[in-house]
Amino acid sequence: MSDNVVKEKKYNDACIKLFEFLKMLYDGEVDYKWVIDHFSDGNYDGTSNTHVTLNKYLNAMKIFGIRVKKVQNKYILQSPLYKIDFTNNDIKSIVSLKNASKLLPKGKYKASFDKFVHDLEIRFDESAQNSMEIFENAINSNLKFNNTDITKQIQLCEKYCRENHKLEIIYNDETGNEYNLLCSPVEVTYVKRKVCLKALGNNGNRVYEIPIELIKSIKQLPSSSSTKGLPMTVLFRIKGRLALNYKMRDDERLEQLEADGSKLIVNKNEDLNNLLKRLMRYGTQCEIISPKFLREEMMELINKTLSNYQ
Repeated sequence: MSDNVVKEKKYNDACIKLFEFLKMLYDGEVDYKWVIDHFSDGNYDGTSNTHVTLNKYLNAMKIFGIRVKKVQNKYILQSPLYKIDFTNNDIKSIVSLKNASKLLPKGKYKASFDKFVHDLEIRFDESAQNSMEIFENAINSNLKFNNTDITKQIQLCEKYCRENHKLEIIYNDETGNEYNLLCSPVEVTYVKRKVCLKALGNNGNRVYEIPIELIKSIKQLPSSSSTKGLPMTVLFRIKGRLALNYKMRDDERLEQLEADGSKLIVNKNEDLNNLLKRLMRYGTQCEIISPKFLREEMMELINKTLSNYQ
């Protein structure tokens, strides 16, 4: 075989390696071990020669405007071969899609949805990447670019939290029932696309997260409030098959594993209304232990549900 043929084969093999690496990058993050094995033909022996070869491939990609970054033993494509000229409105829509994905249950539909968003992101130019970061920071901090109609209410609630006086709030729940609440304001929170006023009930045993859009009126009272020692911890027991398969959330920890296989779970900072609805779905395999007021609310919720079948 002539030298020219050998050189041509080496060039072809190198091009194929680059395209295979690029394909992996377009699919998502690429593990460092796969990359080092790929460019050493599986013969990486820990020497610097392989790293020199790898750098040659990465530099070749830079020449064509393809930037790759290594983050925590993963390679990420930062500047793709083909880019799309996205407008700011396009970027805002993609940010909204990314946040909507967080509400989807794990499974093939979420995976397909995430892949679609990823395929859009991978075609960002540097300007689009910067815009994406700005809009994501905005939506994670206050969501106001999607809540301009209640901006004044948000600002007013933030003012009440700073001034730290007790409030009298009249609001509706999601079913339309009206409530009158004496409380101490804590903070404005952003929960699952809802802007809420978090407040401690006047008797000090319940934290409320009231969607601001459902508040009918707020009256500031002259007395100062104290919001120290908020009761944000819930203890519940799960048993049976649920205990075997239960996946704890980021704000949960295992408190105790009991002899019969039951588990005591400590939950912190989850919105209490959402937590009640979630635990309700577990039926007889779940029991709230404390606090007492939440246990009583679960009993009330169960009784209301049973009344529908009487």
